[in-house]
Amino acid sequence: MIKLRSIEKKYNLGTPAEVHALRGIDLDIAAGTMTAIVGVSGSGKSTLLHIIGCLDSATSGDYWLEDAHITKCV
Repeated sequence: MIKLRSIEKKYNLGTPAEVHALRGIDLDIAAGTMTAIVGVSGSGKSTLLHIIGCLDSATSGDYWLEDAHITKCV
């Protein structure tokens, strides 16, 4: 089970070039199911998948993988 609550990802924090890649994402993916992430170019699909796959960490929010609370992946 993957459970995301209020996931946000910002790049270039505290600079004039700060970018909000994800804002307030809530998502549940049950074990054994298939889920498609779709959206227009630049909507944050890759960023979301990087967070789910622990290639990147969210700026804020909560991520649970099975029963483990994932705070920082990288």
